[in-house]
Amino acid sequence: GHGGYYGAQQIQGLVAHYYDFVRPGTAIELNRCIHNTMADSPRDKSGHCRNGAKDCEDCRTRNIDDIYSAHFTICQKPWICPH
Repeated sequence: GHGGYYGAQQIQGLVAHYYDFVRPGTAIELNRCIHNTMADSPRDKSGHCRNGAKDCEDCRTRNIDDIYSAHFTICQKPWICPH
C-alpha cells in the first residue's frame, strides 16, 4: 500500500495508487522544471543534486514561457517569489 509520506491521503496518494494498482507500468517521469515546478535549488548545501543525479538542471533559470504549471509550496504567493 501507500502511506507514510506527506500527501499520501490527498492527491499525491491517489495518483500513486492509480499508477501502481489501476494502470501499472504506464507512469512516466516529467521534467520537474516545467511540470509543477517549485523554482527551488536542485542542489543541497554540500552542492550535490537532490535527486541523486550527477548533473541537475537549476529550475530557477528556466524561461517562464517553457513552464506548464507551478507549485507555490516554497514561494508561497507568486507575487512574493524571488524567482
